[in-house]
Amino acid sequence: LCEEGYGIEDVVGLLWNKKLPTREESEIIKRIIMISADHGPAVSGAFGAIIGACAGIDMPQAVSAGMTMIGPRFGGAVTNAGKYFRYGVKEYPNDIAGFLSWMKENVGPVPGIGHRVKSLKNPDKRVKYLVEYVKNHTSLHTPCLDYALEVEKITTAKKDNLILNVDGTIGCILVDLDFPEHSLNGFFVLARTIGMIGHWIDQNNQNSRLIRLYDYLINYAVKEERPVPEKK
Repeated sequence: LCEEGYGIEDVVGLLWNKKLPTREESEIIKRIIMISADHGPAVSGAFGAIIGACAGIDMPQAVSAGMTMIGPRFGGAVTNAGKYFRYGVKEYPNDIAGFLSWMKENVGPVPGIGHRVKSLKNPDKRVKYLVEYVKNHTSLHTPCLDYALEVEKITTAKKDNLILNVDGTIGCILVDLDFPEHSLNGFFVLARTIGMIGHWIDQNNQNSRLIRLYDYLINYAVKEERPVPEKK
């Protein structure tokens, strides 16, 4: 593969989907990995790795500390987004409202929809870039992505931060690329490992010391001091 000019994105396609991607497909995979590699130090995964680095923990352990943060609230919605949007395409192809009702009754919030910071007024540039690239620079057939974008029209009409987020976008594109559903979170894990290693290196380059939260960042459940009762 190296001698024939293939890249790491082609290796991912071969090892995870048991076939070499086309040139167009490999360009999409490459961009998904690049665009997901890091999103700053404030997110839980990166911060976990940074805390580990500042505690003097070696790279593998510090990065794994960050990796344990990946779940339904951070980066782990890629698989479920792909899974449920694919279900919508199959079972509710012309009935977005029906799909949303089914999700509300059987699953809960739609994985891949919604963001704490981004909204229609403050769109996620990663999502915009991926959608524009796939739509305008490839010939990929995108039924799952198209469906998710239609869902977004309904959800953002209710609340402007119920956008198709980057997890949902990646999940749908990977489904349209025919990757197995259970492999989809692996793309976020792979990409964000690159970023977490970078954060670990940064902290070690700066000889950073142990992180301790300032008191003003801590909210106690009980605001007033309580007397200690006599032990009986």
